[in-house]
This record gives sequence, structure tokens and C-alpha cells, in this order.
Amino acid sequence: MKPLLVDTNVLLRFITGEPANQASQVAKLFEAADSGKARLAVLPMILAEAVYVLTGFYGHSRSKTAEVLAHLLSSPGFHSEENGRMIHALKLFGAGKLDFADCYLAAISIADSQTLVSFDRELGKLHGVKVRQPGRSLESGRG
Repeated sequence: MKPLLVDTNVLLRFITGEPANQASQVAKLFEAADSGKARLAVLPMILAEAVYVLTGFYGHSRSKTAEVLAHLLSSPGFHSEENGRMIHALKLFGAGKLDFADCYLAAISIADSQTLVSFDRELGKLHGVKVRQPGRSLESGRG
């Protein structure tokens, strides 16, 4: 069974409980997924939008946003090749000051041992992340 792609508004309804009638529908869908009656998938771009809306518009803390979304993605009904990377990115986001996109990039860099090309020095401070500036990215030892 192919997973159903979950939109940002579905995640937001579940997390915020607003509006109640839509949140109730989402809760039933997530329960069905957890019991194996459906498979759900969240794409990285959707997750990034959810992080942005929850921390910006709703004013949720970084740590709480990361915790709730990581818990949700870890539930049995959610399936995606990207879940591990997205959960790692959420942990980095919740514990630091980088934006979610940078945390996702760092999670991929760590998981795949890939060098990042960036001017962002903060990325290089994360354990396991190797960063090169664009001018240095063509030097020997490309990596």
C-alpha cells in the first residue's frame, strides 16, 4: 500500500487541535495509520513548513516543536525514506539555533558523510559535519 502524502495543514490540525472538527478527523486518520490501516508520509518540505508555522505563527518553542514532530514521525503509521534524517534534523533544530533547513542539510551530511559547501560557520560547529567554503570546494580531497 502506497503511503498517503500528508500536507502541512493536517500536521498543524493534529498538533494545535484547531479547528476541533478537523483535528478530530486527523486524529482518526493517524489512529488508522498506527493500526496498519493506512500508511502516511511527510515530505521534508512539508516538515520544514510545519516547523516554520509552529515556531513563527504559533510561537511554539524550538525544543517543543522538534519533540512533537519527531514523536509524530516516529509513530508506526509514518513511513518515509527520509524519516531518519528528518528526525535527526529536528533534534539538531530543537537543541540549537540553526534554522530547520540548515539542520536538515547537516543531518544529510552526517548520515551520508558528505561535505557541505557553505559560508555558514555555525554548520561546521555541529559534530560530524564537514563544511567547506565554495572557493575551497574544488581543492583536492573533494569530499
